[in-house]
Amino acid sequence: MSLGWKIFSRHRWLFLSGILALLAAGLVQGLLLGNAGIPFYPRDEPDIPPQRGGFSYAVDLFLGLFLWPLAYTGYQYLALGAVRGEAASLRDMLAPFRHPLSVLGAYWLSVIVAVVGLFLLVIPGIAWGLKFMFSPLVAADKGRATLDAMGESGALTVGHRWSLLGLAVVFLAPYLLAGAVAYLALVRELLHWGWWLLVAYGLELLVRPCG
Repeated sequence: MSLGWKIFSRHRWLFLSGILALLAAGLVQGLLLGNAGIPFYPRDEPDIPPQRGGFSYAVDLFLGLFLWPLAYTGYQYLALGAVRGEAASLRDMLAPFRHPLSVLGAYWLSVIVAVVGLFLLVIPGIAWGLKFMFSPLVAADKGRATLDAMGESGALTVGHRWSLLGLAVVFLAPYLLAGAVAYLALVRELLHWGWWLLVAYGLELLVRPCG
């Protein structure tokens, strides 16, 4: 953690720029597709959720399934370059788009395996999630095929899974705290999923480079 903080401090403006780029993209998506849930002027009538058409839902689903996993992996790749001591730049966030099928396959297959493990028995789901957590990053970094990236991720995490589990607990703490505060305060607009997604991405992207 201390090493991660040093790296983050050294490249804080780069990391923060990457976070802001993702948050801005999420905000634009929410505004264009009607997900932001924030009124632009006061009104007396009850707050009625905006009606969204099938096209908005379809675009939203497409972006969630295909664009955001690539963008999120791009931020991880940006952090990886900084950890390696390379001349990292915001252009590094586009690296996953050079191997989109492999990165998306590794991302979603890892998610499916972890979720199935959680439904069968909780412990295997956690173990598999930790084992394959670097699969999309390996696919983006080395251009590996989906299954090869998952295999390499498993090899990279051998002997480090307890440490990774501890880091995962640390990463989850802001989510739990922010969720409790939002729930107790009953801040309706923040609980809207579009803005809550931005908060969640911001928290995770802020703490992940420290690991």
